[in-house]
Amino acid sequence: MSDEPKTDRIQVEAAQLTIGMYVVELDRPWTDTSFLFQGFRINKQQEIRLLQEVCNYVWVDAQRSLSVREQMAENAAASAPLKAVIAKVDFTLEIEQAAPVWHAAREESLRILQAVKLGQALDIGAVKTVIKDCVESMLRNPTAMLWLARIKNSDDYTAEHSLRVSILSIALARELGLPTYELEQIGICGMLHDVGKIKVPNEILNKPGILTDEERCIMQSHAAEGRKLLMSNPQLAPSAVDVAYSHHERVDGKGYPRGLDASKIPYFAKIIAVADSYDAINSDRVYSKGKSSLASLCLLLEAVNSHFDEEIVVNFTRMIGIYPPGEIVELTNGEVGIIIGCPPGNKLKPKVLRVLDAEKRPCKEHIIDLANMTKDSDGKPYRVHEVHSSGAFGIQIDAYRSKGLIIPMQL
Repeated sequence: MSDEPKTDRIQVEAAQLTIGMYVVELDRPWTDTSFLFQGFRINKQQEIRLLQEVCNYVWVDAQRSLSVREQMAENAAASAPLKAVIAKVDFTLEIEQAAPVWHAAREESLRILQAVKLGQALDIGAVKTVIKDCVESMLRNPTAMLWLARIKNSDDYTAEHSLRVSILSIALARELGLPTYELEQIGICGMLHDVGKIKVPNEILNKPGILTDEERCIMQSHAAEGRKLLMSNPQLAPSAVDVAYSHHERVDGKGYPRGLDASKIPYFAKIIAVADSYDAINSDRVYSKGKSSLASLCLLLEAVNSHFDEEIVVNFTRMIGIYPPGEIVELTNGEVGIIIGCPPGNKLKPKVLRVLDAEKRPCKEHIIDLANMTKDSDGKPYRVHEVHSSGAFGIQIDAYRSKGLIIPMQL
């Protein structure tokens, strides 16, 4: 329940709600509903329908409410549309909205690199638009966008990596409790953090072997090149320039390009550094095979207080989880499945959609709940033998999601 003063409150039946009313309290706790904000003015019929679905009556602040005519006048006079209440939605509903948002953001990431190659100005307005859409999707249901970030194309690595870092950073900032406007800022930082790599020759960027000292210096120059590219754009917040320049600094002062110690590294750069490293370790590259999420998290944890900030890594690990949806697991009897989530009270016992038999052949899909000690055909309880990264054994996770076989458990 809200702690605001009770003066000027009127109890109103949900059926009698109108646009312009300022709702301050419900007939149930806010946490039992899909609304993210405690107290808001009704701007749309959709918000009335959402309230009517969960409440019999609400309390309205008469002083802060507007008549329908006043509300219409305020909307018309506003320089930008009023921010709608963002309600949490089911994964299956959100994935339909998130997919075109993801693809639009991916196309924008590709356009950024193409513009830099051609010496053109970056369309920062377009970047802000797609990132705002990504943030709103994640506020409704973060699982959908994080699921899409697991679907990787080995081509266009730099563009897709930048987008995945953006999505992971938004999710991490949300986990850390940052306000919505900062989620949008950090999303832009993630999208642009590696823009300087366009200045690194491909033969160095994608070299399969160990870099020479000279090649390493050229590779590391992408931080300064990114800063140079972004500084000239007046539409960008200083945080984007700071992140491009500082995301390879280390908290022990041994990073590059300036060797900053922990107290001098911008906070957003510390967040992006964790998301950037996780995705790089977790992805297939020309010179290395991507590791599983579990192995990637272990490497981040090993680098706490040397490379990365401890609080940020701990929050990131909790957000991703030991067994995140979309990871491929090989069970102790040789069968293979896709993790679709873990029950809230048991993060070590995931639910798995079995898709391959013990001989790694496609088989009838079946959900195995490890928390219930489900047994295999030999009467032995299923256990996880090994976790593999997305795409292992040729399994395309989104094909199963498209068929309706996978609905990840909610974050």
